[in-house]
Amino acid sequence: NAHSLPAEPPHTFEIASAAHRAMIHNGRSQAIIVSGESGAGKTESARHMMLYLRYVSNTSPELETRLYGSDPITEGFGCAKTVRNDNSSRMGKFTALNFDPSARIQGASLNTYLLEKTRVTQCGPGERSYHVFYQMLA
Repeated sequence: NAHSLPAEPPHTFEIASAAHRAMIHNGRSQAIIVSGESGAGKTESARHMMLYLRYVSNTSPELETRLYGSDPITEGFGCAKTVRNDNSSRMGKFTALNFDPSARIQGASLNTYLLEKTRVTQCGPGERSYHVFYQMLA
């Protein structure tokens, strides 16, 4: 319940904990949306929540390794240099965690989608296309 959260700025562990408790108590799927401006720490916040949920559900660290093992590939195809950030995500990510009836994580999936398809063919002044194109030429 969002009304029981403290009035201070949200902490990633508290948000993950509230969703986990609601899932157990209500027996229903929960969603956490992590949003913010470029460089605001969305990726790190999502990682912290995954770490917390893995810990409270007593799941092996191997899950994180498998899920984030594709990061170099997804970043190469989905990140680019912008005026504000040298490694700015130009993609959205949807991570789904699958829990069993005892609230243990049984699996996960990661889906990505490009937000700026035009960046493949044209970039603004001082910006670059996706990293993968420069990595292939290096």
